[in-house]
Amino acid sequence: MLQISIVDCTFTKRFPTTIITLNIPHNNEQPIYNVQEIMNSAETIFPGLVFDNVNKNKCPHCVCGTIHRKMRIVGGVPAELNEFPWMVALSRKGKFYCGATLITKRHLLTAAHCVEGFSAREIKASLGEFNRAQKNESNKQIVRIKQIIRHPDFQISNFKNDIAILKLDTQVRFDTPHIQPACLPSSEKRNYTGLMGTVTGWGRTGESKPPSNEMRKVEVPIISIEDCRKNSGYVPTRITDDMMCAGYNSGQKDSCQGDSGGPLQIPGARAGTMEVIGIVSWGRGCARPNYPGVYTRIESYMNWVDSNIEEECSCKG
Repeated sequence: MLQISIVDCTFTKRFPTTIITLNIPHNNEQPIYNVQEIMNSAETIFPGLVFDNVNKNKCPHCVCGTIHRKMRIVGGVPAELNEFPWMVALSRKGKFYCGATLITKRHLLTAAHCVEGFSAREIKASLGEFNRAQKNESNKQIVRIKQIIRHPDFQISNFKNDIAILKLDTQVRFDTPHIQPACLPSSEKRNYTGLMGTVTGWGRTGESKPPSNEMRKVEVPIISIEDCRKNSGYVPTRITDDMMCAGYNSGQKDSCQGDSGGPLQIPGARAGTMEVIGIVSWGRGCARPNYPGVYTRIESYMNWVDSNIEEECSCKG
């Protein structure tokens, strides 16, 4: 149960120092309340109650990005069970092909090129998955996609605005350590240069190798846009301000085919959490020298994300 105080002065003239108790279901260990549910419940008790200046896309008491550990990315190592519970595998016609990130109870974030030319009914999302070879994983939940929301300015020719939201057919619950939402950045510009980012997925472990069965992770250094334009093998104009580059000059470690749409994450502000700041987008081959991986910079699109998740709310790191 949740208790809230009514603090609007015009309302408290009628109900001084009012405290109301709302019976809104939540996970006791990790309470995540939907703002719209709170508003609806309060309005039922007090007809005519008006909420002003409420950001419906901000989750009060939101818990996100929490790493749960129980002790194929190029150059990476297997992730631990429950380490990245927001990681999602996308499949089409029964075949895995891209990654995604769980951001609300009804929405995934992925790369627009992962859904280009596809209809929602063709795609399924596997949540809580760790080893794709284990068909009877008890923690896995397969959900159909109800709607694809591509960024309206996505360009397949150059991967500009490579971001999309997938609306799930059914709402998922956050009452298990296997399925939890990711923390997203705010819309404020931050300098990530020099930080180590972690990429996760089931992609190929080499350009000529098959996708990994187990979820894998790899750490790569984030490079400044200026450095990526000047010192990489890419044509400078291909790297826009809404992209990020991460990788080693010598190659060795990188995301690869099949990792597309998955997250690039950094340690969060709170201990034991991660914040998803990028989406695996494109690159030249996999782990080639002088060709770092290129990622969609999520903070550039947070206003668009918040405006397209309807009554749901995304957790900010």
